[in-house]
Amino acid sequence: MKLISSIPMPAWAAGFKVDTYRCGACHTILPLRRVSNRKTGIRLRESWYCSARCFTAAAEQEVSRILKAGTDHAGHVPRMPLGLSLISRGLLTVDQLKKATDAQRETGVEMGEMLVRNGVVTEKQVTAIRAADWGCPVFTVPKYPAPIKIRIPLTLSRLYSIIPVHHVAATNLLLVAFLHSVEYELLYAVERMMECQTKPCFVTPRDFQIQMQHLEHMAVPSEATAKELHLENTHSAAEIAGVLCSHGLEMEADEACMEMGKDYLWARLSSELAKMDLLFRAR
Repeated sequence: MKLISSIPMPAWAAGFKVDTYRCGACHTILPLRRVSNRKTGIRLRESWYCSARCFTAAAEQEVSRILKAGTDHAGHVPRMPLGLSLISRGLLTVDQLKKATDAQRETGVEMGEMLVRNGVVTEKQVTAIRAADWGCPVFTVPKYPAPIKIRIPLTLSRLYSIIPVHHVAATNLLLVAFLHSVEYELLYAVERMMECQTKPCFVTPRDFQIQMQHLEHMAVPSEATAKELHLENTHSAAEIAGVLCSHGLEMEADEACMEMGKDYLWARLSSELAKMDLLFRAR
C-alpha cells in the first residue's frame, strides 16, 4: 500500500479494452497490470483504495458505521439456570445448589465449575446440560486435534471461551465451540471475517484447554507469521483507522476486513506473507 498518482493511458492503447481498478475514494484508475503488485493499494469490503490517504478515510467511515450499528443479533436466553436444569434432571438437590450458590458468592467462581469442584456433578454432565439448553451438540476434542487453518484471535478465545474445533473443507463449515453460552455476535463475526459457514457446539473445560494448547503451540505453518494486537483503551474511529493504516503500510497489506465481535472491533490485515489481527475495545 503506497501513495500513487494517476497514470495516463498511452495513445496507442486507446483503442484496446484495458481491465482497470477504480479507487473507491479518489476514483483514480489503474490498469489491472499495475494493481497486481501487492504493494499497490488495499481492498476493504468490496472496494479498492489506491493510497494510504484514501484507505484511512474509508476505514474511518467503516469503523464509524460498525460502531454505530452495534449488533442486530439478540442473544439466546437458556430455558432455565444451570442449577435448576440439573435439579430437574435429578443430578442435583436443592441443598447442594444452595451450598454451591453460597460458595459462589464468596469466591466468584462460575456455578458449573463450583459444582464440579464440589464433586456433585462431572464436567461432561454440566456440558451436556448446557448444550441441551442451547440446542447444540457436544463435541469431543480428539487427543491429537487436526490443524485448523481458520484462526480466531486467541484474545477472543480466552475472554469469551470461544474456539474453533473442526473445519470441513468440502463444505467450508466451521464448528465453533463454547463453554458457558453461545455468543452469537462473535459467531456471526467469525462467519463474516473468515467467509465460512459456522455452527455452534459445546465442549468440556478439559477439551477446551486441550484445543487452546494445540492452537498455541502447534500453529498451522501457513499461519506461522500471524500476529495479534490487543488495544484495550477506547479509541475513536479516526484513531482506529490511523492504526490500521500504519500497520497496513508496515506489513504491505493488500486486504483489510473488520467486524464487531462482542465488546471488540475485530480487524484483520492480510498480505501475501502474513496476517495480523487487531482488537480494539469498543464497549
